[in-house]
Amino acid sequence: MAFSLTKGGGSDDLLALLAECHERIRAFADLAVEASRPEPSDADVAEACARCVRYFVEAFPLHVADEEESLLPRLRGLSADVDAALAAMHAQHAGHQPLLGDFVAALKSLRDAPADPWRRNYLGTVASQLQDHFDAHLALEEAVLFPAIASSMPAVVQAAVVRELRARRQPVG
Repeated sequence: MAFSLTKGGGSDDLLALLAECHERIRAFADLAVEASRPEPSDADVAEACARCVRYFVEAFPLHVADEEESLLPRLRGLSADVDAALAAMHAQHAGHQPLLGDFVAALKSLRDAPADPWRRNYLGTVASQLQDHFDAHLALEEAVLFPAIASSMPAVVQAAVVRELRARRQPVG
């Protein structure tokens, strides 16, 4: 499953694009948990792990850059609540990195040996921890930052952010 902000007549609505990104984060974390269970076939597990690796190595860092480079500077200073949420978001992004490293390593390991029950169990543990991190992180953004975008970011600025998001996803070269 590939996603692009530039293909398929994607929305120009910033909040819709951000919400779609959040849903993809949740969906791929859920897919990793499903892959860790004993029921899926080895082939399904290997495919799910490969898809999750691709998403979390290629697409997820782009979403983090969207928030850090395009949203944070434009939202900073709106209010004490928004500034606190931005500081928490920034700290959470940094805090996710060690767990994301373990998670991607667990995905690759299980992708290469999908029949190994220990590897499935380990992925399940790491994926569940990551889901907990993401649940709190995404809920904060959706409760504080999304409303701030809707109420305080002019349409012309939102359009500029959408262009930046799309530019990050353009092929290099």
